[in-house]
Amino acid sequence: MSAPVRPAPPLLICSKSAWRPAIRREHSLAKLAAAEGHAVTFIERPLDIRSLRSRSTARAWWRGMRGATGPAPGSPGVELVAHATFLPGHLNGLGERTGNLLLARQLARAPEDAAVVVNVPWQWPATSAHRGRRVFDCADDWGALMGHRSERVSELYGQIGREADAVIVVNRSLAQEFAPAPTVLVRNGVSDDMLGPLTPAPDAPHLVHTGTLTARFDCGLAARLLDALPEWTLDLYGQCQYPGCGDRPAPELADLLSAYAGRVRWHGVFPREALAATIDAAAVALILNRPERSLGQDSMKLYDYAARGRPIVSTRFSPELEQDGPPNLYIADHAQAMADAILRSRAEPEGWPAQRRAWAQEQRWQARWPAWSAAVFGADA
Repeated sequence: MSAPVRPAPPLLICSKSAWRPAIRREHSLAKLAAAEGHAVTFIERPLDIRSLRSRSTARAWWRGMRGATGPAPGSPGVELVAHATFLPGHLNGLGERTGNLLLARQLARAPEDAAVVVNVPWQWPATSAHRGRRVFDCADDWGALMGHRSERVSELYGQIGREADAVIVVNRSLAQEFAPAPTVLVRNGVSDDMLGPLTPAPDAPHLVHTGTLTARFDCGLAARLLDALPEWTLDLYGQCQYPGCGDRPAPELADLLSAYAGRVRWHGVFPREALAATIDAAAVALILNRPERSLGQDSMKLYDYAARGRPIVSTRFSPELEQDGPPNLYIADHAQAMADAILRSRAEPEGWPAQRRAWAQEQRWQARWPAWSAAVFGADA
């Protein structure tokens, strides 16, 4: 007599993002988990008291305080939970403590057999009372990004290393942060919606940069690049997440937009379904990451750009870029080298876009699922 099939255990993701736009790592993994039969609860990034500045965001903050729930649009099996706190959890000790008290209240509703996945270290203490599996999925070097709290982040990494049932990292360099705990490397991936038919690159001298805009984005390099390429324009797509600025551009980005008005345009948040067409509208796709702020990262842009076959010109933001990145990647260390690479890419060999696309097809999220799910649910789940 065959053994009964065990039901898929529930999954609860404490996300660093809102559900919209659903363009990040945790969104893709939540959808995959639901497709595999797991009941998925997605706790959204908490709103804080800055949301009380306007009537519309104040309503969203109160929904978060109530923990309002609802289905994720277009994603059966994923339930969204609105979340709110008083101060940002990464801001200081008070913000961390109050945020964890409120998050722990949400987690108390989770079934005991649920696997809880946390994305940011300052939320880890909220999981202490959960009896099921606790997993940390690290997609950034948070200590490097949060310089004012790097010592506290290091302490939290140590706590995670002692307590977590599994630690997942997106970049090999992060593994040492959780020593001696073992880590599982699960890189980012490509969504199927990016793998539609390729389109010819336009003739217009047009550059694109997609993804969240933070202090990692090198505004000075963008300015020098535009000076070196006076006929070219640059479109920026993505939300702003600069410390202390809410969803507004930081002064350095505002200065770039003002100084190069007409040549640099920021389009803000855009829907996931528009991403492929947005990349296709450009002749060359850019990654303008500051290396010193990109430690431990695995850029989603690489995967999205490669899926569309476009030439990719990037800073050397990771020492593993040549090893782990797509083929025919243009890597430049300064603005003039980047400008030269952009111009060279206009006459690249005919087969290079297809080679980038072939690499992207091998990096689908479905290929990441076995290792990620084994870490999250346990190898025997």
